[in-house]
Order: sequence, then C-alpha cells, then structure tokens
Amino acid sequence: MIEKLFYKNIFSTIRGKFYWHYWQIYNKFVARSFKKLDGVIISPNQLAGVDCISIGKGTTVNSNAILTAWTGYRDQKFSPSITIGENTILGENIHITACQSITIGSNVLTGRYVFISDNSHGDCSFEQLDVPPVERPLYIKGPVVIEDNVWIGERVCILSGVHIGKGAVIAANAVVTKDVPANTVVGGVPAKIIKEIKKN
Repeated sequence: MIEKLFYKNIFSTIRGKFYWHYWQIYNKFVARSFKKLDGVIISPNQLAGVDCISIGKGTTVNSNAILTAWTGYRDQKFSPSITIGENTILGENIHITACQSITIGSNVLTGRYVFISDNSHGDCSFEQLDVPPVERPLYIKGPVVIEDNVWIGERVCILSGVHIGKGAVIAANAVVTKDVPANTVVGGVPAKIIKEIKKN
C-alpha cells in the first residue's frame, strides 16, 4: 500500500511538471498575439481581442478562464483594454470581459468562478425592457480598477464602474456594484463594508 502511494505521488509530480512546462511553451507560442503576455495562461476556455490584453510577469491565469476584450458589438465600436499586473493568481473559471477598461493590480488573488465586467446589455431603463437583451446596446458605467494585494473570494461578481482599493477583501458570493475603500472587508448582495482593517 505504501509502495503504491509512493509511485502514485511520483507519477503525479512528474505529470504536474510536464503539464506546467507544456503550458509555458504554449504561452511562448501565443504571446505574440497578446499586447503583452509575461505570465502563464493555463488551458483557457475562451480568448478574444488578445491584442488588447496585457498580463504581467509571474501572473497565473488558471484553467477554463474566459478573457474577452470586445472591439465592437453590432454597430458599436470600442477600444478595450484588460491589464493584469505581476504575481497575480486568477482562479479557475474566471470570466473577465471588457469594452472599455479593466485594470487588475499586482499580487491579487481570486477564487474560482469570479466574474469581472465593465459592461452590460442595456442600462435597465424602462424603454429598453421591451427590447430583447441581446439586441440592447452595451452600456458602460465606467472602467473597473482593482488595486494591488486585493483578495477576491469565490463566485464574486464585480460590475462596471467599480474601483477596489489596495488590500481590500471581497467575501465569497459578493456582488460589487460600488467602490470599495482600501483595507476593508466587504460582502453581500450588493456588497457592503463589513469591517475596516486598521493598524494596531
């Protein structure tokens, strides 16, 4: 039994190293398509507009990520930008989509299934409610900015026009619709301040 576990662990280690090296080689191959790709993207689900996406050194985008920068939708034209800093770790199944600007700082950590968007289908005005959502013009409230050292829990949604300050903590399942001050913990739907973190 011990011997079987020993060989299983060795096999898992070898397989893990091979897997990591494979994606490093893949990233070197696709890097020329990106605006900048100094980090590693592992087994992405969907990539679009990668010439508008910059990923810093030491950053890892884990498996099944969706990264989309849209230059147009129907008759609308956009100049999108997605910028991710250094040594950031984005969890599995993250979905980041931009028509204007999303900036994620350095040393940010996210859980899985996080959604970050700077746009929505329509502005929820009464006049648009009779229009099928897919036919509504994309509405951008403003850019999304996530500063350094932010920790974002699993299944968080961060919506258009939000600025999250340095060192903030976003609790799992929160929906962030307004700015989050630095060094605070927020949670809930919509997200509200739970705690302010101060020096002792």
